[in-house]
Amino acid sequence: MRIYKTTRSPGLLYVLPAVLAIAMVMLFPLIYTMVLGFNKNDIYTDEWKFVGFSQYIELFQNAEFLSSIHHTLIWTAFSVAFQFLVGFMAAVIINQQFIKFKWLIRILLMIPWVLPSVISVNIWKWLYHPDFGYINYLLKTWGATAAAINWVADERYAMLSAVIVNVWKMFPLVMLMVEASLQSVPNELKDAAKVDGATGIREFFTVTVPHVSATCYTIVLLLIIWTLNAFTFIFVLTGGGPANSTQVLSMFIYKSAFQNYNFGMAGAASTVLFMITALLSWLYMKFFMKGERGG
Repeated sequence: MRIYKTTRSPGLLYVLPAVLAIAMVMLFPLIYTMVLGFNKNDIYTDEWKFVGFSQYIELFQNAEFLSSIHHTLIWTAFSVAFQFLVGFMAAVIINQQFIKFKWLIRILLMIPWVLPSVISVNIWKWLYHPDFGYINYLLKTWGATAAAINWVADERYAMLSAVIVNVWKMFPLVMLMVEASLQSVPNELKDAAKVDGATGIREFFTVTVPHVSATCYTIVLLLIIWTLNAFTFIFVLTGGGPANSTQVLSMFIYKSAFQNYNFGMAGAASTVLFMITALLSWLYMKFFMKGERGG
C-alpha cells in the first residue's frame, strides 16, 4: 500500500498546478459574474448591495433585453446553419478527385478565417457602403436595384448583413474540419458500397455521411457556442443598430457595463447568456449527439 501511495503522489503533485490554473481562469470569472448579478453595483458606488433576484426580474421586464434574446436566437440560427452548409459543400467539392490545385484553393478560402475579425468586418463595411460599396455597384450594374441600399443602417438588411459577414468569416474552418474527416473515410467502405451497387449520391449518403457525422455534430455544437457569444461582428459592423435591430445579448451586456456602467445588471445578463448557451448546448447534445455518445 505504501508503494502505491509513493508512486501516485508525485503524479498528483505534477497535475495539481495545471488544474488550479485552469480552475482560476475558467471558474473564477464565471462565479464572480454570477455573484455580481445578485448585487447592485455601478460606477457611483464602490460597495456591493445584495438585491437577490431583483435585477433578473428587471431584466425580463425590459423590452430591450427581451428583443436582444430574440435577435440572438435569429443571429445564431441563421449564422450556424449557413456556416455549416457553405463549409460542408465547399469541403465536398474540394475533396473531389477532379479538382486541381487543391492546396491553392484551400489557402485562398482560408483567408477570411485567418484575418483578424476587426479587419474582416471593416472590409465588409466598405463593401456595404451605400455610395462607394462594391455590392451596390454590382446590383446597379445588373439592374437588380435602382437606388443604393444602406445595408448596415437599414433595419430590413442590417441583421442579414451581419450574418453574411459571420458566415464568410467562419465557413473556412468548417470546410477544413469536414474535409479532414472526408479524407479519413476508408476506401474499403467505398469499394464495398460500389460492389453492393451504391454509387454517386447513394454512396455519399450511405457511406460518407455516417462516417463524418460525428465531426459534423461537434462542429455545429462549437458554432452554436461561438455564435451565441460573438461580439466583434455586431459591435464593429452595426454597433447593435439601427434602432437596436441587431443588438444581441453580448451587445446588451457591453452597453450595460461600459455605457450605462450598471455592472450588476451586466452580470445578470451575462449569467442569462451563459444559461442560454448551456441549455441550447445540452439540448443539442441530448437530441442530436446521443447516438455518437452511445445513448
